[in-house]
Amino acid sequence: MVRLWELTGPDTLTPLGEPLASHIEVVGSVAWARDRDRLLLATASDDWTVRLWVLTGPDTLTPLGEPLTSHTRPVGSVAWARDGDRLLLATGGWDGTVRLWELTGPDTLTPLGEPLTSHTGRVLSVAWARDGDRLLLATGSDDRTVRLWEVVEDRAVSRLPRYRSDAPEMVDELAPGSEARSLGVVDELDRSQDARALAELITARSARPPLAVGLFGDWGTGKSHFLELLRREVATVARPGNELARQAVRQVRFNAWHYAETSLWTSLVAELFAQLAAPTPEMDAAGAQRSMSRLTADLVDRRRLPERLAAARARHERLQDALRRRDLRRVLSEDQRRELDRLMGEDAAPAALYGRVAGDIAVLRESLLTVRAIVKGSGRQLLLFLVGCTLVLGAGVAVVWVWSWLPRWVAAVPVLVPVLAAAQWDWAKVRETKAKLDEAWKRAHAFVERQRTRIQIAAEVASAEVAELEREMQNLTAAGQLAGMVNERAAAADYRSQLGVMTQIREDFQRMAALLAQASMPTESDAPPPERGPAPGAARTEDVAGDNLPRIDRIVLYIDDLDRCPPDRVVEMLEAIHLLLAVDLFVVVVAIDPRWLLGSIAAHYRDVLDRPGKATDAFDPNDEDAWLSSPSQYLEKIFQVVLTLPALDAGGYQRMLHSLISARPDQKAPEQPAPAASENRPLSPTPTSDRPTRPADDEYEEFYGPRVKAVRAVERVDLLTLDPDELALLDLLGPPLMVTTPRAVKRLANSYGLLTALRRDKREADRTEHDNPGASTVIDATSVEEPTTRPYRAGMVLLAALVAFPALGPALCLHLHRQASETPDQTWTEFCTSLTPQPLDRHWSNAAHPHMTTAQAKQWEALRQALESVTRAAATHTPPLYLPARLGPWREWVVPVARLSFPAGHIVDTILQAISLY
Repeated sequence: MVRLWELTGPDTLTPLGEPLASHIEVVGSVAWARDRDRLLLATASDDWTVRLWVLTGPDTLTPLGEPLTSHTRPVGSVAWARDGDRLLLATGGWDGTVRLWELTGPDTLTPLGEPLTSHTGRVLSVAWARDGDRLLLATGSDDRTVRLWEVVEDRAVSRLPRYRSDAPEMVDELAPGSEARSLGVVDELDRSQDARALAELITARSARPPLAVGLFGDWGTGKSHFLELLRREVATVARPGNELARQAVRQVRFNAWHYAETSLWTSLVAELFAQLAAPTPEMDAAGAQRSMSRLTADLVDRRRLPERLAAARARHERLQDALRRRDLRRVLSEDQRRELDRLMGEDAAPAALYGRVAGDIAVLRESLLTVRAIVKGSGRQLLLFLVGCTLVLGAGVAVVWVWSWLPRWVAAVPVLVPVLAAAQWDWAKVRETKAKLDEAWKRAHAFVERQRTRIQIAAEVASAEVAELEREMQNLTAAGQLAGMVNERAAAADYRSQLGVMTQIREDFQRMAALLAQASMPTESDAPPPERGPAPGAARTEDVAGDNLPRIDRIVLYIDDLDRCPPDRVVEMLEAIHLLLAVDLFVVVVAIDPRWLLGSIAAHYRDVLDRPGKATDAFDPNDEDAWLSSPSQYLEKIFQVVLTLPALDAGGYQRMLHSLISARPDQKAPEQPAPAASENRPLSPTPTSDRPTRPADDEYEEFYGPRVKAVRAVERVDLLTLDPDELALLDLLGPPLMVTTPRAVKRLANSYGLLTALRRDKREADRTEHDNPGASTVIDATSVEEPTTRPYRAGMVLLAALVAFPALGPALCLHLHRQASETPDQTWTEFCTSLTPQPLDRHWSNAAHPHMTTAQAKQWEALRQALESVTRAAATHTPPLYLPARLGPWREWVVPVARLSFPAGHIVDTILQAISLY
C-alpha cells in the first residue's frame, strides 16, 4: 500500500488520511510531479501496474484514470520530467523494458514510441537529468549495467507538393457522389482541354455511333493518364442539364494486357457487362439492379430461350424413354421396321419359316406310322430275337430263326427307305434354315444396334443442348451476360466456332441496343433515323413488376495497353472493334503506340499488305507494288477519329516533377523563421485544451523532475523531399533534350529518391558545397569568381542521362568510370565533346563506342547535346548550379547510378573489377 505523510516537525512525519490500498502487491517506487495547479503522484508495484493519483485535499489522494498495464512483470521504478509544456513519465520494469509516457489529458497517460529493450535483466531504477538543452534518462538493471539515453523528438519531414491542378475545380461544380467527382484526376501535363474537346465529340447528341477513336502516342507519353482525364471529362460533359450532350453515358475500361493470355471474347464481353451492371455513384443501387434484371429478362425473351429449352427437354426425355425399352422394334418407325424385315429376307421371315418346318414334321410323322404298322405284329418275335442274340444260345438256332423271319423284314425295307430319306431331307432343310436364320438375325441385330447407337447419340446431343440452353439462361445475368456462352464456344479451335461466337455476341449487342433505345425516350430533336431505332417519342414501358429498362444512351469503351500485347492479339482486338461493337450504342477509344499498331498489322497481314519502304517515288500503274494495300489504309477503316498526344513540354515536366518531388517545407522560404520546435510533433499529441497553460515554477524543478524548453529534434526526411538546390537542378533535366516522357519523369523521381536513400550515410557530404577547380568564371575585368559545386549534382545528371538514353548507359558508364579513374583532372566539358560521333569507313565511332550504326550515332549525338545543354543551363541558373568541372568527383557516382538502370546494371561487376585494379 501507499501512505501519505506530512512533515510536522524537524524530524517528525505525520500520516495523512487513509493508506492507498489499490495495489495488490508491494509498491516499490513513487514519484511526484506538478501539473500546472495540480500535484500528481505515480506509483509502481509488483502487481505489474503503474497508477496515477491527484491530491484533491489536504490529506486525500484520488486515483486518476485506469492503471497502466503495459509491463509484463513487476514495475520497479518511476520518474517524472518535463519537455516544455509536456509532462513525461519513465517507468522501468522487471520485464527488462523502459517505457515513456506523456500526460495527454487530465487523467490519461499515452505511451511514446516503442519500449526500450537494451537491458537483458530487470530494470530496477530510472532517473532524469538535464544537460543544458538535452533531457537525459539513466536506467539501472540487475544485468550489471547502467545505460544513458537522450530523449529526442522523432520528427518526420514530409514532402509538400507545390503543384495543385486547377482542373478538379470543374468537377467540384458537380453534385457530391457523382461519377465525375469520383474521377478527380490531377492534370500535370495540361491536357484537360484536349480531353474536354474529345469528350464533347463522343457525347454529342449530333454524333451518330458506332464510332472508333484512335488515341496515339509513343510509349510513356501518358496515354493511360489521358484516358483517365477523358473519363472525367465525359462524366462532366454528360452531366444533367447539358442539352448538347447525351446524359445517360456509361463508361467501361478494358485493359487488353491483363487478358493477353486468355480468351479475348470471353474477357471483353464479361468485363463489359460486369461494368455495365455496376451502378455509378449517382445511381440508386436497388433501382439499377432492377433495371438490369428487366434488361436480362427482355434479352432472354428476344432469344426465345424458354421455348427452345422446353422443346429440347421434351426431345431428350422421349429419346431416353426409347433407350429404356427392351423391345426396340416397338419404338422404330414404319420405315425402320420395313428395313428390318427386308434385311431378314422372305425365306427367313418368321411365318414362312414356321410353315416349312411344320410340313416337314407332318411328312415324317406319317412315315413313322407306316413303319409302326408293318412291324407291329413282329414285336414279340423281335424282342425274343434280341434276347436270343444276347444270350447267344447258339449260332445254329440264331441262323434258323433269322432265316425263318427274313422274308418279313425284307418286305419292310421298301417302306423304311422312304422314311429314312425323308428324315435325312428334313434334317438338311433344318440345317439350311438355321443357317439362313442365323445370317438374317445377324443383319437384323447389326441394324438394331445401329439404330440404338443413333438414338444414344441423339439423346446425348439433346442433353448437351439442354445443358447449353440452361447455361445460357443462367449466364444471362446483369453481372455477365453472354460470358458463359462465349467461354464455351471460344474453347473450340475451329474458325467456324469463332464465327458463331462473334455472330451471337453481335446479335445480342444489337438486341440490347434496340431495347435500350426504347428506354431512352428520345425527343424529336434526338430521334434516330428510322433504320437505326424506334420511332421518335417511343415511351418507356414498365413490366408487370413495375420496372423500366435501364437508361443507357451511349457506351464508351476505353481499351488500354494494347501496345503491350502480341501482334495477333492486337489484330484480334481490332477485329472485335470492327465486327462486334459496330452497333449504335458504342464509342470505342483505343490508346496505343502507332508504331506498335502498324507493326502488328504488317506482321499479321504480311502476305497481303505492303511493307514499309517498298513504295517507289514515282507512281507506275503497271507496277503491282503500287496497288498494294498498306497498314495505314487498314486503320482508316477501323478508326473514324484520330488524336495524337503532344510531346511533353518544359512546363508539363516541371509540374509533374513537383507533384512527385518537393523541397523540404522548412527550407522553401529561408527568409521566414523555421517553425517552433514544439510544433509538428507527430509522435506526441499536443496537450488537450482543457489543461491549464500556466508553466510550472522553476524552483520546484529538482523536486518534480528536470525541465527543458524542448527536446532535440531528429529529422527523418521523406526520400522524395529534397533541398531547393536539388529541385532546381531537377527542373533543368526535362524537355526538349533530356527527359521527354511522363513515364521517364516518374522513373527519374523515384530513382533519385532511392539513390538518396542508398547514400543516406553520405547525404550531408553529398549536399555540402566544395571547391570546383577548373570552373572559374570571370565576374568583371578585374575579378574572377571561384565557383563551388555539390557532389550530388554529378549523380543526378548521370541518372537523368541513363533514364533518357537507357540503351547508351552501359557504354557511357564504362567510359566515364575509366576516364575518371585514369585522368581525373580531365574536364567535364572535354568528356562531353569526346562523345561526338565521328564517321569512319562504314560506321561511326566515338570514345565510348568505337563501332556504331547510324541510328546509334544519332542517339549519341542527342546525348552529347543534352549533357552540354544541361551544363550550360546549370551554370547560368540563378543562383548558379555548377556541375563538377573535373571528372574525379563523377567517378564515385558511376556504380550507384548504374545499379538503378536496367541496361547499365549488368556492367556494375565489370566496373567493380576494374576498381580493384586501380
